[in-house]
Amino acid sequence: MKKLLLAIVLLLNIGLFASENKTKLVVGITVNNFYPEWLMIYQNDLSEGGLKRIFSQGKKMMADYNYLYSQVGVDHATMYSGLLPSEHGVVAHDWYSRLKKQRKNNVIDGDIKLLGEEGDGLSPDYLQAITLGCAMKMNNLFSKVYSVGINGEEAVLSGGSCANMAFWLSEKTGKWVSSDYYSEMLPEWMIAHNDTIEVDFMIRRGWMPLSDEIGNITATKLKSKIGLSNSFYYDLAQAKRKYETYKILKATPYVNTMVVDLANELLKNEGLGVDNDADLLALNFSSLDYMNRDLGVNTKEFQDMVMRLDRDIERLFVELDSRVGKDNYTVFLTFSEARELNPEEFNKMRLSADYFSIFKAIALLKSFLNLVYGDGEWILDYDATQIYLDRTLIQEKNISLQEIQDRVASFLVEFEGVSRVLTAHALTHNTASSGIEMLFQNNFSQKRSGDVLYSLQPTWLPTLKDKEDYYARYSKRNKVPLYFYGAGVNLELPETSKMTSLLPMLCEILQIPIPYSAIR
Repeated sequence: MKKLLLAIVLLLNIGLFASENKTKLVVGITVNNFYPEWLMIYQNDLSEGGLKRIFSQGKKMMADYNYLYSQVGVDHATMYSGLLPSEHGVVAHDWYSRLKKQRKNNVIDGDIKLLGEEGDGLSPDYLQAITLGCAMKMNNLFSKVYSVGINGEEAVLSGGSCANMAFWLSEKTGKWVSSDYYSEMLPEWMIAHNDTIEVDFMIRRGWMPLSDEIGNITATKLKSKIGLSNSFYYDLAQAKRKYETYKILKATPYVNTMVVDLANELLKNEGLGVDNDADLLALNFSSLDYMNRDLGVNTKEFQDMVMRLDRDIERLFVELDSRVGKDNYTVFLTFSEARELNPEEFNKMRLSADYFSIFKAIALLKSFLNLVYGDGEWILDYDATQIYLDRTLIQEKNISLQEIQDRVASFLVEFEGVSRVLTAHALTHNTASSGIEMLFQNNFSQKRSGDVLYSLQPTWLPTLKDKEDYYARYSKRNKVPLYFYGAGVNLELPETSKMTSLLPMLCEILQIPIPYSAIR
């Protein structure tokens, strides 16, 4: 009887607190690899109901990730946990596990199975932090949390451990999948939605500017093939036959349309934002994914991507207004791994710029270490910004770890394009309160980071092994716009802020306690 009375009181308290919330739904919109300046370049072409609605009716601040290496998964973990990589532990796409002696991906989990196809599933287990979704559910047991991403990394890390479900696009089928971390099977409505997705139709149509789709598509294709078009056309069917993967869709704006289609299905079938139990919907969009760096920022392809994204956001707002109510939801929009200019674009400004090859640097570094310390596999692994040394071999050879770290740092800093090199020993034994050393520290995990970390000059970019190489891909842009729109956004917002403040600000809008772990 006492347990029953306690449960009734708990439910009444939850309902009372939830009824005071100013928003019924938080919609997080993150655009990966986006060039924020596009919002100004194409502002006159944006529709009133899409991105411009956020800019004109919402509030803007500049948010600082406050660490050196911006990568998609790292940024999402920071946004939704209110912690820096040094604390939430997601320091890169992958890191080398010294304990297991292998590279570990930040979300791939061998103990978890995919839903929708065969293969290893994904989980947020490496993100050991209270996220926004968890904070909402701790305050209200009936809050729902869903996340959608073109890639599994951003879907899983934005949803966090408390998500009801996270969905991402399969490269094998072009359909939406999830993992049994969340549920034993895909929801029936999701299975039905997957059956309606016409990915093969998108591929047969190919990608051309939105304006050309109104005219004679066959003529557009023909003109492009014989070089008479001032526009562009990508034969996706041919690419699909060559590479035999639906990954090619990720290099088009069509995937953003698919994200909004799924978001609208979630609103309809899961009833997000229809009661007083505030829910979270995390949506992640792409700027041509792995093809992002193959094009200059002023190309027609990117213009078309922005225009299509704008119209997709407009469709999302129409659905939100209809199902949730214009005054009942809150939107934040920001960017992860923001696009930098390519060296070729810097060269046009007569600035010295180029690509730095960590692959060539490592080859020379291995020869150097063999010359100094004798033959051996001194380097276990490396990625875009860090180098892992074989500490077991170093100990067996009775070599000082600090000494070899310092030698590697001194060797690496001599390469053209390298700006600064710091060792794990220096980052562990010293504390910086400002400057680039602080940015290094905020990225550094004593357990997961390498022995040597380096940064490049502002006008230099890392060379990629291939278009799909995401180990070496990162951004040095740690300051990005952050927009708020909708219910509860009448509170005073600063002009600048740390990205770790996003979670506390959303908790304030939701009128729920801020997790004690978050940076305030």
